[in-house]
Amino acid sequence: MKTPQAPDKHQWIQTEDGSYTLFSEAFQEACHSTSGAREETQLHYIKGCQIKEKSLTQNTLTILEVGFGLGIGLLETLKALENFKGAWHFVSLEIDENLLEWFQHQHHDHPILKNFEWVTSGGFKILTLDFQNIKISILCGDARKTLPEFINQSPLKWDAIYQDAFSPKKNPVLWTKEWFTLLKNSSSQEVILSTYSASSSIRKSLVEAGWKLSKGDKFGPKRTSTRAKLQGESDEDILLQLSRSPVSALTDDNLSELLRK
Repeated sequence: MKTPQAPDKHQWIQTEDGSYTLFSEAFQEACHSTSGAREETQLHYIKGCQIKEKSLTQNTLTILEVGFGLGIGLLETLKALENFKGAWHFVSLEIDENLLEWFQHQHHDHPILKNFEWVTSGGFKILTLDFQNIKISILCGDARKTLPEFINQSPLKWDAIYQDAFSPKKNPVLWTKEWFTLLKNSSSQEVILSTYSASSSIRKSLVEAGWKLSKGDKFGPKRTSTRAKLQGESDEDILLQLSRSPVSALTDDNLSELLRK
């Protein structure tokens, strides 16, 4: 596979399934597991959030992706919903404008993605398109600022959340109890949140924010991942493991202490 030139401050990494991901110099981390960028996306987000199953029972779908990266989540969602006749809205969050401009350039001749355009709303930029039954809004900037503003302007209820931010060690602000509370308050009751992380501190943050947890699939070297819902009960073995763990939930308060270290 011949890869295009990487966007500024990023380097290509070929993953084990043959697909490529980007290494971010700013976060000093790859955008996906090196075990397989495309396979990880399909397993954790398309399958983990039950996108195809939801498309069979719902007339509309609203999906939030936390961490756009090089756009694999959007591309795989387009494939999963190619036969969906209902209306769907894909909202994604990305801090790096260069990545979005690069993605737009790479897909300038795509039958759907060629319709992207930039707009400014609420003091930040959005890469957006509205094509037939598909609406896509990629918010550019600090997600802790852009998402609340976007929700205030366009009230939405998430049916699926791809929690795919850089790891808590590299980007902790998108893993706190307060962040997961924001996501809960803007979600439908049938929402599924899926993430690659299975750390005790993150699971505690989710539980304290009101989410019900279950184990997700194993991928690569990780023995498990995390799925979260607003209905039902958390798996008893997860709650038992969390009760025995000495770590605290990640919050905005202890985040400040972490960042000072």
